Amino acid sequence: MNKKTQTAKYIITDLLTALIVWVLFYCFRLIEFDKVLPKNVLAYFPMYNFLLLLFFVPFFWFVLYYVSGYYNQVFRKSRLSELMSTFICSFFGCLFLFFLLLLDDPVESYTHYYISFICFFSLQFFITYAGRLLLTQSATKKIHNRIWGFNTLVVGTGKNAKRIADELNQMRLSLGNNIIGFLMVDNQPIKVDEDKIVGTWQDFDQIVSKHNVQEIIIATEKNDNRLIFNMLNDSYKYRIEVKMIPQLREIVKSGIRMTTIYATPLISLSHSEMPYWQQNIKRIADVVASALVMILLSPVFLYISLKVKLSSHGSVFYSQERIGKFGEPFNILKFRTMKVDSENGHPLLASENDPRITPFGRKLRKYRLDELPQFWNVIKGNMSLVGYRPERRYFINQITKKSPHYYLLQKIRPGITSWGMVKYGYADHVDKMVERLEYDIIYVENQSLLIDLKILIYTFKIIFSGRGI
Repeated sequence: MNKKTQTAKYIITDLLTALIVWVLFYCFRLIEFDKVLPKNVLAYFPMYNFLLLLFFVPFFWFVLYYVSGYYNQVFRKSRLSELMSTFICSFFGCLFLFFLLLLDDPVESYTHYYISFICFFSLQFFITYAGRLLLTQSATKKIHNRIWGFNTLVVGTGKNAKRIADELNQMRLSLGNNIIGFLMVDNQPIKVDEDKIVGTWQDFDQIVSKHNVQEIIIATEKNDNRLIFNMLNDSYKYRIEVKMIPQLREIVKSGIRMTTIYATPLISLSHSEMPYWQQNIKRIADVVASALVMILLSPVFLYISLKVKLSSHGSVFYSQERIGKFGEPFNILKFRTMKVDSENGHPLLASENDPRITPFGRKLRKYRLDELPQFWNVIKGNMSLVGYRPERRYFINQITKKSPHYYLLQKIRPGITSWGMVKYGYADHVDKMVERLEYDIIYVENQSLLIDLKILIYTFKIIFSGRGI
């Protein structure tokens, strides 16, 4: 069971069905409206439509399906959701192509347009869904029959852990959870078969590597915030999905995604709350907007670079390691606003009247122009336009001692701006970082493109008012 292989199957199937639909629809129009059956098969493929037929139309459908988020989750697909997704994409995709390519065709009556659209949509929907359904049914059958499965580690050894494992193992139609064992944690009773305990939290890395763990279910007896969020943090680097039993829901904020597994609903901690289609649109918009900013403001980049170089000793850009999505480190870029070696090896936060800031650097920070190079980080995929402000590992370790909820942020990309920055601004000590964290947690749990747009508007207001510091 390979995600890339399964995704490729869906993509190839969609491309082939899109090509078949376009050929059938083209033939329908020739036969229905020309009232003749051409004797020469080449008449069905005039040269002016050749490239359109073989490349543009299937490519259009691929882009539409990708943006819709259809390829983000290729296992455990809901057939009802797949039906609705295919219907909606087919309708609006056919509507777009119809107005783009077919509306100018000469016809005897406008009823021909209605007939054409109904035929086009029907072919697109039914043939596409038939191809997808075959793949989905095949995968679902293999999962239900335990031919395919996701190696699952249950955290805990008490009654909750035993109950969840028994329910998953005894289901007539498997949900794909292949329980590889239990992870022992401190101060937990042992109600499970001791032979199935694979180790302790300290052995987490070795257990994940040895058993190729793909999912974790936290089923401890007590509401241990630190354990749960530390487990979430440890799982990020392996891209493991983390779920928890409902009894522990009160330790996290509202809005966490629920996943129903028949008798046992679980709460997913590792998924972004933003729908897949919005995530894809957001990423495309991030890249396009960042590229445009870097091109259009290239004279500003050049001017600032020259001023930074001439106004103080040191390099133009300042690079510093920050922690981003899934806990991965990356180097954030800024225009240098401080004197060289201003930290002397000890991490320090900038304050409003910080003497380390150069005169020109103070102007840059006032209008947040020092952060312009971060648009390159966005293009590279390290950051987004809107997210949460990435911090250094040194400060994250201090923040999580007071609020381990910080690890919830790392399921998304950090941003150039954030709701915390808009509502609270810069933080010059850890306590303020913890206070600002509340805004960022709320943002992560309520993400949407509309909220991103509002945050960007307020960010522009802050920049133009010179309240960047």
